[in-house]
Amino acid sequence: MAASESETVGFIDVGTNSIHLLVVRFYKDSSGTPVFQDKETVRLGQSLYSTGRIDDETIRKSAIVVSRFTQISKDLGADKVVAFATCAAREAANREELIEAISNNAEVEVKVIPGTEEARLIALGVFGDKGPEERTIEMDIGGGSTEIIIRERDENLFLDSLSMGAVRYAYGLGIDNRVPVSEDDYSFMMRKVDISSYHAVNRIKDIGFTKAMGSSGTLIALAEMCAARRGDHDSTYLTLRELQELMPEIRSKDMAGRFAVPGLGKGRADIIVAGGAIAEELMSQFGIERMEISQKGLKQGMQLDHMLTHGYTIFDTRESSIRALAHRCQYDKAHAETVSRNALSLFDQARKLGLNLMSDGYRNLLYCAALLHDIGELISYTNHNVMSQLIIENADLVGFSIDEIRAMGLMVRFHHKKFPGSKDPRLASFPREDALAIRQCAMFLKIADVADRHRNHAVTDIRLVRQGDTVLVELVSDGDTSMELWSLEKVRPDFRKLFGLDMLPVCSADVDTEPVAIPKTS
Repeated sequence: MAASESETVGFIDVGTNSIHLLVVRFYKDSSGTPVFQDKETVRLGQSLYSTGRIDDETIRKSAIVVSRFTQISKDLGADKVVAFATCAAREAANREELIEAISNNAEVEVKVIPGTEEARLIALGVFGDKGPEERTIEMDIGGGSTEIIIRERDENLFLDSLSMGAVRYAYGLGIDNRVPVSEDDYSFMMRKVDISSYHAVNRIKDIGFTKAMGSSGTLIALAEMCAARRGDHDSTYLTLRELQELMPEIRSKDMAGRFAVPGLGKGRADIIVAGGAIAEELMSQFGIERMEISQKGLKQGMQLDHMLTHGYTIFDTRESSIRALAHRCQYDKAHAETVSRNALSLFDQARKLGLNLMSDGYRNLLYCAALLHDIGELISYTNHNVMSQLIIENADLVGFSIDEIRAMGLMVRFHHKKFPGSKDPRLASFPREDALAIRQCAMFLKIADVADRHRNHAVTDIRLVRQGDTVLVELVSDGDTSMELWSLEKVRPDFRKLFGLDMLPVCSADVDTEPVAIPKTS
């Protein structure tokens, strides 16, 4: 792939409950970014588990959906579409009819993958190629099967695909899940879980784990309902106790009653009791009191596996997400690289001089903010700093905490136009030392941006030199920097308030002084 090129790939997951599409654009300096997602509930498993075969109408609908998803991928620039089919296709006696119908209609090859391969890809999608630092169990409750993985760092210690799923149990056990489900019927489903998971439970107890993760639409829905019940709307986790309190309420309702339950979509109302029975019993059997919920799964695993098998570099998650966003916003890469290099140089020099007491964590945030500082120009040049902040705070950047994203957004907001004072209300939610760090990083970013105001990269370096109560800001350049120096003059009052020292912008040709260390300031 040439330096200026990108590759777009469509990934299609033909699942037992739904067919999912993820279209990813791979840039040369990032791990790719999703540009489109969609899904359609086709219920391959509904007829399969109630009659023993996938009915003709469901096959026809599946072929239409895959064909449409393939065309969407191509319309978005994809010259490659990867399609995998999972549990329903694995088990259906008329599997070949399904694959042939899809291939004829969509002109794409659909590969039916085994359960352990599905588990491997799910683990890759949830944990990434490096895996979790601590030994973690991952549970993915699909329509026809439930994948269980134990992973520590880059090693899969356990992979299994269990013959239990929300659609399989809702339509394959002779229990009508569209009406209230009795306690006896619910207990029967849980006993089926015990029978199907017996060997896995014993093996998992031998291996052990310290953390639990869950993925899939069923667990996401259960977590959203639990969050709504507790009132904090934090659906990033659920507990066994919450699930045990939720399920009697859910199974006591018919379909219409479940429609009104906060957090449960209508498309899952007929299979959520079966899915809940699986989740509750497995959590109990595995000894899981609390489970973190991931929005990632098989599709993201397909994306990462494509990279690993096609010679791509797997980039750091944080920088990859930053670079991908920058590319999508059509950033000026040369300017962003120049500003980020000079901003980090200012950060490091200020730390040596005692002006900056920040950790490397803020250094990394400054680097990321510098790469993104002008992306708002895609919307408005005049107010690009405001637009940049809005994009950063709403871009679902992975690898960052909410506070880190807000800090980057404010650095970018403050790099242009009016600089904030120490009591600016936009900083009120941050501890005092973090608010100061954000302002200092914004100042370094502002100086670096002004030094490249004409985007000709003429200023190759910026040096800080202490002379008494003044800090010289030397612009190193072979060209005329008069206009850059005039712009920096406007920054002097804010620099003085921030650091308690005057700032004097100068051209390096006019200075013959080495920086000297000064005592740390508060």
